[in-house]
Amino acid sequence: MGTAVDSTNGTGGALAPRELLLADDLFLAAHDDVSGKPRLPARAAGLGLAAALLGELVMFRRITLRRGDVVVLEKGPVPDALAHLVFEEVRREPEPAPVWDWLTYLAEDAYQRVAERMVRQGLLAPQTKRLRRAGGYQPVDLNAAAWPLVRLAQKLAREEPVVLPDIVLAGLVRATGLNPYLRAAALADVTTYQQRLVAQLPTPLRVLVAEAEGAVGEAVLRRRR
Repeated sequence: MGTAVDSTNGTGGALAPRELLLADDLFLAAHDDVSGKPRLPARAAGLGLAAALLGELVMFRRITLRRGDVVVLEKGPVPDALAHLVFEEVRREPEPAPVWDWLTYLAEDAYQRVAERMVRQGLLAPQTKRLRRAGGYQPVDLNAAAWPLVRLAQKLAREEPVVLPDIVLAGLVRATGLNPYLRAAALADVTTYQQRLVAQLPTPLRVLVAEAEGAVGEAVLRRRR
């Protein structure tokens, strides 16, 4: 039976910085791996990616969540350009602000910022004008595009140990409404193990996932009115 690999605020230095770029994996999971077509409404995707960007900073040990607020822990540089820019925005605030406010603020352009990071990394390419209606970006490597969701589905289906970033990913997959795609990739209902792992997350990350789920839920309700 798998558990969270670490009971601290982050990863304890066990993973390379690239493995902590949670938003990239969520972006890929939120799109068809062949066409690049979005699987989520724009607002849900934006809120999920906003949470993923904050999750990266938690795992990089630059911020934490205390009593619902985003609080700076350390002021050193973050080993990723986008993550560092987001951290600087948080750091410049004179007082800690609620995580809900940060999710709302970052969701406005999280999609574009994460996509541009992935283009720089060679993971995405802008779509041609003929295909742009599908989502704006095309995966460069179809296997790499499918891998985050497939990797997570396989781990959950086998109830294997799961590293911390993937447990957060599992939480955000559920929070944003991507669970049907996760179950399809797993060829099984993995909800029970998924929920158990998310419940074992360090408190800041568990609260972040819950806040993201609440924000997405509210956005869905507003969309239906």
